[in-house]
Amino acid sequence: MNILVVEDEDMILEGICEYLGEHEYYCIAASDGQEAIEKFKNNEIHLVLLDIMLPKLNGIEVLQYIRKTSKIPVLMLTAFNDDDYKIKAFSGLCDGYIEKPFSLSLLETRINALLKRHYSNYSIFNYKDCQVNFTSYKATYKGEDVSVNAKELKILELLLKNENIVLTRNQIIDGVWKEDESIPYDRVVDVYIKELRKKLGLDCIKTIRNVGYKITIKWKR
Repeated sequence: MNILVVEDEDMILEGICEYLGEHEYYCIAASDGQEAIEKFKNNEIHLVLLDIMLPKLNGIEVLQYIRKTSKIPVLMLTAFNDDDYKIKAFSGLCDGYIEKPFSLSLLETRINALLKRHYSNYSIFNYKDCQVNFTSYKATYKGEDVSVNAKELKILELLLKNENIVLTRNQIIDGVWKEDESIPYDRVVDVYIKELRKKLGLDCIKTIRNVGYKITIKWKR
């Protein structure tokens, strides 16, 4: 997922982008309010980190512009311990704020929570170069259409709904195959998992030896 990082202090901007990049986020940087709006208009953005005090246009003005067309998560960054600024930010419908100085690990935790809360319906799933639409049953990998079957997508959807929980092969079969269908040998699940990894690059699906599978997503690009 793409994160627009808007911060006028170069060291902070570079530090945030470098840290998040190391943790597999894709960051788009802007150092003033006008540039932020241009980057927002010209890129697919899934979350915004937005400083309040910015040149050209301040963070509140940028937030108000974003909210005219989008409900994506916006996390405000502020050095102000000033309730007036916080009230203005929340009245402009931001999703939270974090006061400077902050730890980058705390920032990542807040980002993960916002992304998971906002995108957890799984109607569209993005992971690295993969996108899956569970409504249309279509998938792409590196921009190219990929042929996937219904069972593969149902297994993926089940794993996502049970994120970070290990599911046995029998639990996956019970969750995907209908009662009136012929129940397959449990190892057929391995075949479907192998295909998902190969077709869509889903290294987030982990094999738990002698148990089953789980999916772990950090809600990155």
